[in-house]
Amino acid sequence: MKKKIISRLLMLLYVVAVCLLCFLHLGNGFDMASGWLGLPKDKVVHSLMFLPFPVLMYMAFHRQSGKAGSFIMFMILTLIIGAAAGGGIELLQEATGYRSCDIADFRADCIGLFVGSIAVLLYAALSKKW
Repeated sequence: MKKKIISRLLMLLYVVAVCLLCFLHLGNGFDMASGWLGLPKDKVVHSLMFLPFPVLMYMAFHRQSGKAGSFIMFMILTLIIGAAAGGGIELLQEATGYRSCDIADFRADCIGLFVGSIAVLLYAALSKKW
C-alpha cells in the first residue's frame, strides 16, 4: 500500500510539472527552433514529457489481476487518457495568448505515450505482472 501512495504522489508531481512546462510564460529565452539529431527540439521535448505517463499510471493505478486482457484494457484506457490530456493541453495553450495549438505537438505527445506504453508492456510481459 505504501508503494501505491508514493507512486500516486509521483504521478501528482509529474502532472504538476507537465502543467507548469506547458503553461508557464517562458518568454523568448529558450531556443526551441533548432533540432536534436535532425528532429525539432520542441517535438523531442513533447515526446519526452509524455513518455513517463504510462509508466506512472501503471505504477500508481494498475491492480494486478493475472489476466492479460484486463492489463491490455488498462493500457488502452491509459493511452486514451494521455491523448486526451495532450489534446486538451494543446487546446488550452491556444487560449493563453502566449502559446499556440500545434497538431505536431499533439503527435509528439502521442509518440511519447506510445513508447512509454511499449516499455510498460515489455516490463509486464517479462515479469508476468499483468
